[in-house]
Amino acid sequence: MSGGPAKPQQGPPPPNPAALAVASFLRHNNDLKMRQGVLNGKRADFFRVKRALRALQSEKYVKAQRKAGSALPKIETELQAMEAFRLLPMSQLAIRVEKLTRKTVAAKLAKDPKAQVPPIAALSKTKGVPTLAFVREQVVSTDDSIYYVWLWEKVPLTTYLYAGLIAAVIFAVVLFPLWPPILRLGVWYLSVGALGLLGLFFAMAIFRLILFGITYFVVSPGLWIFPNLFEDVGFFDSFKPLYAWNEEKKPKKKSKTAEKAAPRPTTEAKVSAVIDADDDDEEVEELDMKKH
Repeated sequence: MSGGPAKPQQGPPPPNPAALAVASFLRHNNDLKMRQGVLNGKRADFFRVKRALRALQSEKYVKAQRKAGSALPKIETELQAMEAFRLLPMSQLAIRVEKLTRKTVAAKLAKDPKAQVPPIAALSKTKGVPTLAFVREQVVSTDDSIYYVWLWEKVPLTTYLYAGLIAAVIFAVVLFPLWPPILRLGVWYLSVGALGLLGLFFAMAIFRLILFGITYFVVSPGLWIFPNLFEDVGFFDSFKPLYAWNEEKKPKKKSKTAEKAAPRPTTEAKVSAVIDADDDDEEVEELDMKKH
């Protein structure tokens, strides 16, 4: 006898092999010309469905589908490409979104004042990175205005390699008592050398600070040894030049007349300018699609 009724499965169902195969083929496909947008406050890759359907009907897809053991569905027509793409939203690997710009938000509010849209000031202020919003109707067509965003990320092979390397290093450290004596002696010399270099670095940093403090009062403006030691430069550039006199950078002062004459842009003007730039990018992208 059974111990009771079966518990309902929680969460979305696992994606089927065909959906994972289609997602793996499209995820980093250059034909999609993916862009980044802001979805729920985070960056995400989105693309046009039209380009995805084009990629599913390409020769590259045919070659990948004919490989032995491939789970990619066979596609010969545009209708079959749409059916294959529908596997992505059904498995929650990619979901339809819309781009929110000042024009679209204003149009939604004009149509329905109670529409749930973010205020214009909350839209993305980064040029070329629009704000995205989920759409309930998961439509698949060749319309240029239909976008989908990736919810699934293919784990690259390098991630597994790094994980295996870290596990191997940890395993080797655990087995350190079993190492041959010559290897343990070599590791001891390396550790002593590394600690010596670290101590020498701290001693040099303290010495250069003391020297600067003395020379600052004796021979102003003060002398620095390795002035670029803590600057954001390369390793070898940190030790060039050997010494230099301290230079105090004086900020450039603008005339009060010029400051009064120059109008200061308001916050609303800045936001409007950024969103207008995003609208211009949208128009350029639409013209590019019409040409192709």
